[in-house]
Parts: sequence; C-alpha cells; structure tokens
Amino acid sequence: MEEPFTSIILSNYNGLIHIKECFDSLLKLNYKNFEIIFIDNNSQDKSIEFVRKNYPNVKIIENKKDYGFSKANNIAATYAKGKYIALLNIDTVVDANWLTRLVKVAEKSDKIGITVSKMYYYHNKDIINYAGGSCDKYLKGVHIGDNKRDNKSFSIQMEVFFACGAAILIKRELYNKIGLFDPLYYAYCEDLDLSWRTWLIGYKVVYVPTSFIYHKIGQILGPRSPRKMFLSEKNRLRTLLKNYELKTLFIILPIYFGKRMGIIVKKVLKFDISAIIHLYVYIKAIFWNIIHTRSLLKNRQFISLNRIKDDNFILNLMKKSTTLEKSLMKI
Repeated sequence: MEEPFTSIILSNYNGLIHIKECFDSLLKLNYKNFEIIFIDNNSQDKSIEFVRKNYPNVKIIENKKDYGFSKANNIAATYAKGKYIALLNIDTVVDANWLTRLVKVAEKSDKIGITVSKMYYYHNKDIINYAGGSCDKYLKGVHIGDNKRDNKSFSIQMEVFFACGAAILIKRELYNKIGLFDPLYYAYCEDLDLSWRTWLIGYKVVYVPTSFIYHKIGQILGPRSPRKMFLSEKNRLRTLLKNYELKTLFIILPIYFGKRMGIIVKKVLKFDISAIIHLYVYIKAIFWNIIHTRSLLKNRQFISLNRIKDDNFILNLMKKSTTLEKSLMKI
C-alpha cells in the first residue's frame, strides 16, 4: 500500500514524563510517511526543551497559555500537511502497526471519515480502555469494553457512534468540511461532538481493533473535580443544543434536565453534601450556554445547512450503539 502523507499531532501540558516513551514508539512505526507536530500549552516542566534537544525533526508549536486539548489540536491542525490528521494523546505508547492499520481502513472508502484505535490500559495491558464508543440520546457516552479483559468480541471491526480522541485518524476531506473540535470545549466531550458532526454530513466512524495503543489515562483534572464536572456538563449540553434538530430538542431537553434534577433529589434524600456541588455545576453550565448563545446559533446554522442525515438516523445509530455496548459488556 502506498503510504499517504499523515500528520501526527500531539498536544501537551506538563507531560514531560510521557514524551520519551510516546515519541520513541512513534519512531518505531512501520509506517514511514508522516510528520510529527508537537503543540505545547505553556508547560512549565521543560517539555519543549526536551523535544527540541532529542527530536529535532519534530515541528514544535508553542502556545503562550494553556488553551486546553480542543483548541490546541485545532491550532496544530492548521499546520498539518497530511492527507490524514492523526491525533494522539501524549500519555500513550503505540504499536508498530498503529498508523498503518488506521490508514488502510480509511483508504477503503471515501465515506469513512474517522478511524479509531483499540486502547488498552498501559499498566494492565490485557485490559481494555476503549473498543468503540456508544452514546444514548441524552449523551451518556460509554467506552465499550472498558475495564474488560480482551477477547474476540472486542476484535471485530465495526462502525461506532463516537471515536475516543486519544488515538484517531481524520481524513483531510472531512476536516476541510467540518473542522476539528469546538474550540470552546477546552476538554471533555469534544470527540463525541466531532463524531456526531461526522455522521451528520454523511461520513462514517470506524473502530479498527487491529490498530492499538496503550493508554496511561492521565487526568487533565481530578476525577471528581467540580471544574471537570462543569466542563463535562456544559460541553454535553452545548453538544445537544448544536446538533439536534429543534423538534428533537423539544422532546429531549425536558427529560435531560429532569434526569439532572433526579440526581440532585436522590443525593438530598441520602443527605449527600455533593448535591450542592451538582446543583451549582448544572446551573453554571446552563448560564454558560446562555452567555454563548450567539456562538451556539452560528454552529447550529452551519450544521443545519450541511447535514444530510436527520435525527431519526442519529437516534437509531445511538440506539444500536448502546444495545451493542450492553451485549458486549455481558460477555
């Protein structure tokens, strides 16, 4: 197979401890026709100095402040020259055939816009972190296979609703049409939003189990951090508001907010003090989206003008993904 030129983007914020192992695994790839773009979000751990000294062929972009995962990747993508743009987390180690197999599947059809790898936990290499992404209509996203021991059920190539952004390949043609991540997301839910928009304009997202990485699962924020809760919630709400048709939103939103209130009520009945945090996060997320109404409407207009799939297609796709996830997790 002729190797199309591919741009590999790695965004970094104080990830010095991961850089050597990640970069060295990339240099061992069987795929040779690629460039590496390293974009740094104003790290204070001398990450840039280390890359500049040890990997002179890497293209380095220095941000003057921490823009977060989404905007950093967007900036780096403007420098990419490849037919394909691969996004890879800095806290990963790739298999030698990681890129070859992603590109091979992407080349099979003009309608495949994104291919995504199988991901294992770095510290427990036969346990899955991601084997496809499922999502229900209220945007509860799930990594299929997470924390399950690998087996043949997770080794089937298939279409999935969303691709985990830790190791994905995006076709240039798709990027030219819809861009990359929403720059207002900072982190969390940006990959689900990108995948949704990919399906809306008629492209497919395909999980490729023969392409795999090992993921150390670095936390951008603490696992129960109020800030992480806020970012996840406001991004999830924005994704719903951007991508659903109005007729669907009138049905989904009341139930969505009802589910949020249900969580708070349950916590109150259990005298759980975190109910206050959840209430604060939900209210803050709503007001954030109100403040950014102009941007939201602009995005909705773009999606409305370019979509070729309606919400019946999307809802059916979501239902199939959750049914598949539930059946596989029983194995």
